Amino acid sequence: TPRGATIDLGVNRNWGSGAYVLVTVMTPRDPVNLPVPRRAIGVAYVPVDMGARTLQVHAGQGLGQVRPNTRINVPVEVGNAPMGEHVRVAIAMVDEGILNITKYDSPNPVNYFFGRRALGVDTRDDYGRLLNPNLGAPATARQGGDNLGGEGLTVVPTRTVSIFSDIVEVRGGRAVVPVDVPDFNGTLRLMAVAWSETAVGQDAQELVVRDPVVAEMILPRFLSPGDEAQGTLNIDNVEGPPGGYTVTVGGSPTARVQQAVRRFQLGRGQRQTALIPITGGDLGVGRITLRLEGPSGFTPVQRSYDIQTRAAFLPITLVDTAPLAPQARWPAPRDALATFQPDATASISFSNLAGMDPVPLLDALWRYPYGCSEQMTSVAMPLLYYNTLRSEANQSVDPRIHNRVQESATALLDREGPDGAFGLWHAGDGEATPWLGAYITDFLYRAQRLGYAVPRAPMAQAYGALRRVARLNDFGSVAYQSDVYTWPGSNDTKELLRSRSAAYALYVLARAGEADIGQLRYFHDTRLDSEPSPLARAQIGAALAFMGDRVRSRHAFQMAESALGYRNIGDWYQTPLRDLAGVMALAAEAGDTAMVDRLRRRLERDQPDANSLMTQEQVQLLLAANALLQRSGPVSVTLNGQVMNDRRIVADARRLATGLVFQNLARGPVWRSMSRAGAPLQAPPAMAAGFAIDKRVFRLDGTLADLNSIRQGDRVVVVLSGQPEGARSYPTVLVDLLPAGLEIESLLNPDDGAGTKDDGSARHGPFAWIGTIDPTQVQEQRDDRYVASATLHSSFRWAYIARAVTPGRYTLPAAQVEDMYRPGVMARTSTATITIAPRGG
Repeated sequence: TPRGATIDLGVNRNWGSGAYVLVTVMTPRDPVNLPVPRRAIGVAYVPVDMGARTLQVHAGQGLGQVRPNTRINVPVEVGNAPMGEHVRVAIAMVDEGILNITKYDSPNPVNYFFGRRALGVDTRDDYGRLLNPNLGAPATARQGGDNLGGEGLTVVPTRTVSIFSDIVEVRGGRAVVPVDVPDFNGTLRLMAVAWSETAVGQDAQELVVRDPVVAEMILPRFLSPGDEAQGTLNIDNVEGPPGGYTVTVGGSPTARVQQAVRRFQLGRGQRQTALIPITGGDLGVGRITLRLEGPSGFTPVQRSYDIQTRAAFLPITLVDTAPLAPQARWPAPRDALATFQPDATASISFSNLAGMDPVPLLDALWRYPYGCSEQMTSVAMPLLYYNTLRSEANQSVDPRIHNRVQESATALLDREGPDGAFGLWHAGDGEATPWLGAYITDFLYRAQRLGYAVPRAPMAQAYGALRRVARLNDFGSVAYQSDVYTWPGSNDTKELLRSRSAAYALYVLARAGEADIGQLRYFHDTRLDSEPSPLARAQIGAALAFMGDRVRSRHAFQMAESALGYRNIGDWYQTPLRDLAGVMALAAEAGDTAMVDRLRRRLERDQPDANSLMTQEQVQLLLAANALLQRSGPVSVTLNGQVMNDRRIVADARRLATGLVFQNLARGPVWRSMSRAGAPLQAPPAMAAGFAIDKRVFRLDGTLADLNSIRQGDRVVVVLSGQPEGARSYPTVLVDLLPAGLEIESLLNPDDGAGTKDDGSARHGPFAWIGTIDPTQVQEQRDDRYVASATLHSSFRWAYIARAVTPGRYTLPAAQVEDMYRPGVMARTSTATITIAPRGG
């Protein structure tokens, strides 16, 4: 009727905690009065009373104030429990300050199980096609990032508390949960969750944890050697006796404390502050201790803070390789680590394979600092064979490897979209090429075959995506980046990307038993001559060998060998060395021993520079080494006259100083590699090799900041700008280590600067004086560094805001930008110092 209608519905158990009622009204088209058809949809939620299935929970009643470093028994009362059901409870206590910062809501199982569910509606009828499709607005996609930029801090001195109890059974409506309260002064949120077979409930209360006299140290998050920080000591007599109090602060070799004893006269309710000089010492994790003593009868309070002293310079690795003739001796240089920080190490190893010693290659990948999907796969792929390579090299198996490979496989699977395509940084970002998708799938297949947890369903999706990649004309149906950035002199094209991606896809599908032999033969017969990549040709050859077509396989490998030396400067992942090692590994897979021997001699003749290897070169060299080591002879080397059980030793500066002499007892030469890894002892100079970079520190008004007159609490804007040399595509990462006294407060994005918006209007953000702030693919603020990554074609400008937190004099590290795939293409600013004066000082 015009006034509506009443419909009676029966409520049954299938409604659960509630149901949505949807009403659709449609009007027919009237050519005169209503030329456009109309439809209206109304929705209302009808909740069902779940009171009988809700437990009434009260936790922590009567606890009052709690002292640190004590065990407390938390009382929990549970009412309205269903008759005959077993009730259980668990509690958590977390720092309220952290929860407020993160806007964390306490667990609420009542809302989770019985609350209103989101309603998803999808209209699938012909009537909907008559409606105007242009009345909606497009959604805005949000992007996330991942880890990159090197290893961060191991510890920070700020203490966060998160305590979780065991599950306790409730009897007679009551339970007591014992909890150990740690060394903490502040407010904890006590959260309790109770449940039975058919009911749930929860409670949350604040719990104050405090000493009678609170003594706290405010410290920088870290130190660098030589930093002169001033830690702030706060002492607050909340409810202790009045009188004299003594605070003794102790340090460690990593964080040295001066003038460690302070005396105070405090009445109840009084508070005083003092500055404690702290100097950065040796590298590593140390501890600062605090002991508070008071008037007669006062129980002393002891506290400790872990703090890390980390190098102010990014670590480097230098590799030196040379042959060692039969019976020849080689003394390791005693001062090999003289220019490195004391925690640096030298890895010395021996191999029969010139240019393919697996030990330094594996070590370099293990330490690789970046985390896009290609780099994650490049680190994990050879680790599949890590323990095999170590055992072939007479080395013990490393039990950590399995976890590292499994973590990588799980992380990569998290980046897979519903269409089977993998993202470069996260699922669906559309930044990965189809070749990279085949590379990731190749790794995951190998991991699955070796027993790692790789589910079948996502692999089936990945194979489906590769089938579309292999068809060449079906790229648009998968979320891979098929466009190629070109510039004068570039020899890459979209067609070449599709072709080499299809070849790799066919190889992976053939290994997995998912390939179409007809499609493989068609590629060989019609496209192989026009495919310039030797690796792609060899992948087709290996795939045909897997499928049993030996004639075409041999021809494809001959074509691959003839193409070696090819260079595609537009392909991030390709180099002639990568292709040479990759073809060798594939020929070994196919059983072509004659080609393997020829390519091995070619590799030995053209020794690669171990210091400039990219990840793809390292991976393919290791895959080739995995095939060749099984056929190589033994290595017989002595160390100071004793036969080495392992082909590798790791020595620090102290051990090198004792004198290490190696002798080759084998009949033929062996190749000796020494890999030195660590942070340099002195600040590396500013440099530019393929990049230019500039780092400036401003005040919020846009004036340059005087680095010697910054005060505690001041905010500064750090602007990092530069550009690559030449017009090409640069997959770039920038790392800016922080000085110990600064902490990043916020990251700036394009809307914060000036420029032109996508709609053509002018952008005038709050920091327009910076100029244009360029977008990034990934931007992160860490405890000790700023990290950003983007694919650059021209100049860049990025910025962040930092706050001066701890007074002192600190090393201001250099900012460094580099090409993620081409070691040596990089730039670095100079190192400086920054002084932060105390607030009001």
